[in-house]
Amino acid sequence: MRKRKRAVPFTLLLGMILMLFTGCGGGSGEQKGDKGNGLADSGLIKAGTGRFMEEEIALPSEVRRIKALRKLSDGSLELVGEADGTGTCFLLRSTDNGKKWNKTQIEGLGKDYIPCTAIAPDGKAVLLDYMREGAVKGKITDMAGKTKDVSFSLPDNEKGSENQIIQTAYDAEGNLVVLDLNGSLYEVTADGNCKKTYDVKGVTVRHFSIAGQFLFAVHEEGILVFDTKQKRALEAENVLDSLIKRNGQLVSMDTDRGQPLLMASGTKNDAIMLVWEEGIFHFTRGGSVLEQLADGSQTSLGGGTLILLGMAVMDDKNIFVAANDGEADKLFHYSYDKAAAAAPEKELTVYALDDSSFLRQAVKLFQKNNPDIHVNLEIGLSGDDSVTLEDALSVLSTNILAKKGPDVLILDGMPADSYIEKGILCDLTELVDEIDEKEGIFQGIKEGSKKDGKIYAMPARFLISVAEGDKDTVAAGGTLTSLAKRAEDLKKGKNSNRIIQKGSRTLLRDLYYADSATWQKEDGTLDQNALKEYLICAKQMYDPDPDGKDNDFQDKEFGDASFGGEKVGTCDSSGLISEDCQIALGSLAGIFDLQTMCSIEVQTKTDYCLMNGEKVKSYIPYLMAGVVEGGNTEGAKLFVRELLGSKAGNSASNGIPVNRAAYNAVCEEKLDAQNVKDKSSVGGTTKDGKDFGFEYVNLTKEDEDRFTKIVESLTRPAMTNRVIQEMVLEQGEKYLLGEQELESAVDAIQKKVNLYLAERM
Repeated sequence: MRKRKRAVPFTLLLGMILMLFTGCGGGSGEQKGDKGNGLADSGLIKAGTGRFMEEEIALPSEVRRIKALRKLSDGSLELVGEADGTGTCFLLRSTDNGKKWNKTQIEGLGKDYIPCTAIAPDGKAVLLDYMREGAVKGKITDMAGKTKDVSFSLPDNEKGSENQIIQTAYDAEGNLVVLDLNGSLYEVTADGNCKKTYDVKGVTVRHFSIAGQFLFAVHEEGILVFDTKQKRALEAENVLDSLIKRNGQLVSMDTDRGQPLLMASGTKNDAIMLVWEEGIFHFTRGGSVLEQLADGSQTSLGGGTLILLGMAVMDDKNIFVAANDGEADKLFHYSYDKAAAAAPEKELTVYALDDSSFLRQAVKLFQKNNPDIHVNLEIGLSGDDSVTLEDALSVLSTNILAKKGPDVLILDGMPADSYIEKGILCDLTELVDEIDEKEGIFQGIKEGSKKDGKIYAMPARFLISVAEGDKDTVAAGGTLTSLAKRAEDLKKGKNSNRIIQKGSRTLLRDLYYADSATWQKEDGTLDQNALKEYLICAKQMYDPDPDGKDNDFQDKEFGDASFGGEKVGTCDSSGLISEDCQIALGSLAGIFDLQTMCSIEVQTKTDYCLMNGEKVKSYIPYLMAGVVEGGNTEGAKLFVRELLGSKAGNSASNGIPVNRAAYNAVCEEKLDAQNVKDKSSVGGTTKDGKDFGFEYVNLTKEDEDRFTKIVESLTRPAMTNRVIQEMVLEQGEKYLLGEQELESAVDAIQKKVNLYLAERM
């Protein structure tokens, strides 16, 4: 899947190149799907009766991507699917709601990526290439897979323009409608004649859907409605316009496939079906309300990670939605169950300070396996409002004391030790032992999670701190002291102004995670000597890079290295290729990051080590789950078991799985990785205008075994209390910038931390 029109810092792009996502924050204590737009209370939506149940439909094993989906005029279901990186495409047809597929290979296609595909009512399909030299070329295939060439040009396209076709669909009469980058709609007839048929009244159309004889064109302020037979604009639908105005995310189009909102015709006149992350809805033209048929939060639709690829409404009881969930294309079947309750009877509340796509995937999996329990996911810090960390923690504590708090706490950034001391969290030792016995858990992390011999909080995933560079750098990476000395030595070399290239806050945070496991004394206070040594090393690494002070975007723009709900590693190995740095250091956030690092090292001939590993074998806990005493304890423990389990943990990004079975599975996948089959590569341009890049390579068994040995050696968690971390970074930055002396910085940190600990008791 390729991205369009999105500026992403290269260091983050590496972590996200195969992970497309659309979500951003919701308000404190609200469902992410609502995005703070108030739809639930707006009067636009009402709940339907009964319930549509979701199941994933299996496609032939060689089909990896879904390029188009449609209900044909004869009532059958057709799908255009693509194989692995070969350009091979198939027509899949089913007459029994996806139980069996008739597969036909489409002939005459090359290996080029084909961005636009559409299926006509009679089953023929068009596959269009990128526009080149003002012309759009492609193939039209019949249902037997036989193809013929198609070519057309946009009538008002300027010569030399960088315009492109970004979406295409067939109307009910079999005419092809296309949308260009400029937001204009065109109709292409069977003989290749292209004309601007639809007057969009000067607005920029971002994407469109065709439902029966109606075309719905989404723009910034609403949705234009056209009659495709008469080619004329129809009266606006106030409900649809209000939907767009309340939820601007439904306008966004930042990928060259898929949409945030899809519409299809229902089974009755003027009936329209809509799908977006909040669920599946029915609307009658001229009506005043949308009827919710399936709640997105109870299905795979919710959570902001899906890109919708197609929708087909077969009848009143069977709806198909094709989507990419961030890792793979999938086909979901929603079938109506009249006897099912419209909503689950039980409820479970999960609270986290930060959003996480992995957490949302665990919620989806849990709700599939426990359809009688609705999970209410509350996000404390959305970034879309003025809620601060202190505000969020204060409200959370008040609710817990009033017995109105959540059932599950994701303790990342929270004062977990305080909650344990106050008896807020349940003992999870038995549950963790059970998972360990069945699937395995890394023993060092299991032991590192114990407090007085018991486990009250257990991370589902973790990150590690690494240092990369030449052999002398890796030899020095075992302690911060020797790594700082290495940075000073490199400063004396020929390329003396590009050593680490990290801004003050980013560098301080990366070193904090590598070293803080050794700081805390038994009473919770910080060791003065350890704190001082950390700041001295940070200063020695910071000073050699006078032109690297603008590299703090991760702190200012993306919070705690979280990007769109994805946990992103901060070790930018690409800098070793572009020569923007000689030492790459930071966190590694998953097996995909390991593959990226090893792929780059093929070209740079560099190596890596566990940063500060000679001093402490530390890890960064992530998605650290605890169960609140006095709540829905039974349901909460079921959820934590799912979160820590092998199925939820089977993801190559968003942290390293603590579950051994999940870890083994993702490592095995990267020994024969999909991005290698697809011949994926990453490139960029340096500040000096120099092009650079690399191709992904598979991990070797040697790579896996070496990394596993490092992971098995980890024993102590880094400090994750974000209040204390902020105190350290705030005062540490003043020291790095020369605004205060070392002793003053250490003294200020200790005073602030001690006061915080005293107030917390």
